[in-house]
Amino acid sequence: MGNVAIRIRVMPNEASVDMEKLKQKVVDAIPYYAKLADSRIVPVAFGLKAIILQIIMPDQSPDELIENLRKVENVENVEVEDLSLI
Repeated sequence: MGNVAIRIRVMPNEASVDMEKLKQKVVDAIPYYAKLADSRIVPVAFGLKAIILQIIMPDQSPDELIENLRKVENVENVEVEDLSLI
């Protein structure tokens, strides 16, 4: 069993959320078996920003990872943008 690289977009529930604090909370919610490779805040539209995470994890269902991220306060939506076997 190999590893996968997952790119995830995390959207806040409103534009006024402190994105640096939210990014730290999101990173802290990543399970122990998943390794954060990169994280950045990118503009989306009309002052709204998103957090893009690049995560390396074992080739298994990302459901637990996604649920952990959705439970973070001020997170509106979590979307897997890309998933690749590495």
